Amino acid sequence: MKVLVTGSAGLVGHAVRRRLEAAGVEVVPVDVQRWSFDGVEQVECDLLDRDAVERLVDAERPAAVVHAGGVSGPMVSADDPARVVDVNLIGTTAVLEAARRHGVSRFVSCSSIAAYGITATRRVVEETPLHPATVYGATKAAGEQLVEAYRHRYGPAGASLRLVAVFGPRRRTDCLIRDLLVDAAAGRTTRVGLPADAPQQFVSVDDAADAVVAAVHAPDAVGAYNVAGDRPRTVAELVDAVAAVEPRVRAELDPPDPAAASRWPGTLDLSAAARDLGWAPRVDFGAAVAAYRDWLATHA
Repeated sequence: MKVLVTGSAGLVGHAVRRRLEAAGVEVVPVDVQRWSFDGVEQVECDLLDRDAVERLVDAERPAAVVHAGGVSGPMVSADDPARVVDVNLIGTTAVLEAARRHGVSRFVSCSSIAAYGITATRRVVEETPLHPATVYGATKAAGEQLVEAYRHRYGPAGASLRLVAVFGPRRRTDCLIRDLLVDAAAGRTTRVGLPADAPQQFVSVDDAADAVVAAVHAPDAVGAYNVAGDRPRTVAELVDAVAAVEPRVRAELDPPDPAAASRWPGTLDLSAAARDLGWAPRVDFGAAVAAYRDWLATHA
């Protein structure tokens, strides 16, 4: 089996590539940068260059594609929404079209909890209506629809994994857990501008990558799947959990605000992923925080 992974130098794509390779799977790592964090050469390809994507898939003829490339969160290029749309939608279309034209049978796309936006329920299942509140979230919702439409019309068995905030070694973008650990190491108090009762359901990068790999090997699993940590924690509970690992953590939080906290999705139901992918989060939260702390000590 050969798997082409876009965004292979990114947080999730890198972890997916390493897991597939460890299992003996041939991987074609694709990214806009030539070298990954661990010094592995990537196939340089800009997903906005449709002809380049077409040539690459034609040359490699993978059995499956993991699409982890693109703008990776609502905090990235937030002041340039047109670029977010271009990268996440035109790029996704280029990869889907190349997959269609060259007989790729399995397509796994990394979507996001941001596709939900503001929900009216505290128990969030995949059928919960999508009301994205950011341009990034809108591109993820639209990307899921493209994957589904291509599946119905052209054949690649597509699944979209709605990842919650992924944390762990190699994450450098805005992240509450990262901020707490970096500030603690520097002797600073972290100012958290979120209601203390706002729910957060971080997932470790190892669990996220395991879910993606499970989806690659579950060709009958199609549609959207929630991928999150073991349970939601309020911001206050999250700070306490990180402080249990790193006692130097100090934080100032906004007071509880039930109305504001309700803007965050509640508990993501993970039963569909367990049923169809055989996946559930397995990494201990404290151990994942400790691993991230130790990595940041030499890479922050």
